[in-house]
Amino acid sequence: MFSLSHSSRQLARRWAALALLAVCSGSAVLADRLVVLDAGHASILDALGVADQVVLAPLDPTLEGRLLQAERFHRTVSAESLIALRPDWLIISNPAREADLQQHAQRLNIPTVVIERTLPAIERIQRLAELTATESQAQPLIDSILLDYAQAEARVAEREPLRVLHVSSGGAGSSGSVTGAGAGTSAHGLIERAGGINVGAEAGLERYQSLSAEGVIQMAPEVVVVSNLELPALGGRDGVFERVPGLAYTPAALNQRLVVLDHAAIKFDADSSGEATLALARALYPTAVTEAGQ
Repeated sequence: MFSLSHSSRQLARRWAALALLAVCSGSAVLADRLVVLDAGHASILDALGVADQVVLAPLDPTLEGRLLQAERFHRTVSAESLIALRPDWLIISNPAREADLQQHAQRLNIPTVVIERTLPAIERIQRLAELTATESQAQPLIDSILLDYAQAEARVAEREPLRVLHVSSGGAGSSGSVTGAGAGTSAHGLIERAGGINVGAEAGLERYQSLSAEGVIQMAPEVVVVSNLELPALGGRDGVFERVPGLAYTPAALNQRLVVLDHAAIKFDADSSGEATLALARALYPTAVTEAGQ
């Protein structure tokens, strides 16, 4: 009886999956071995119950203790890694930055799918669920996020928006300088959903950019948000207002308004998006509207 070799079966399966995606983009697609370039995507896949399908993921502190079977990469993935792992899908998260890798994958007949990391969390969850045929697992997660969003929105309704600055110790690559989050960051969406004004974006920052004392003073943040993993590098709770240029001369320093959130909640708008939004809304506005009116 005629039978395909293992490699032939793999190739046939990949082309069948590609054809299915092209003909019916809304349908589920078989995805057994995944290379994931974004930690947020990896976290979503773990939440969907398909962590065992991830064969390569970023070396990121937010994934510590998770995706234990997956190999890790630091900064970039080589073509050699793709050859060795032979994934069924390469999930692209930043098309501009990962263009070369995508071309390598295409030359190796490895299917790629683009799910940009800047997409809203719910859309990313839906698309990853379609890729892995886990729509039933995704719906409860989406419902939970929407409920948290609604609770956060109700909490901040009719409040005067607070001016919020997210500062980072590692947002500008290896420059070592303190940076602020502008537009095009997960922190930007988080701050806005929690009822705040992202003063970094208001000042014209794009993604993460270095901060100057003059710029921070002009931003006049009322609240500063930092990651729990980056807080030590920023001077800790007692030193952050002195460590960040100009921050000591802002309303946030005057009133000691510092919010420390989980690193993943700030950096990756992923499966914890709802929890992060509600947590920040509660931190910004500790007293609910009904309580404030009493």
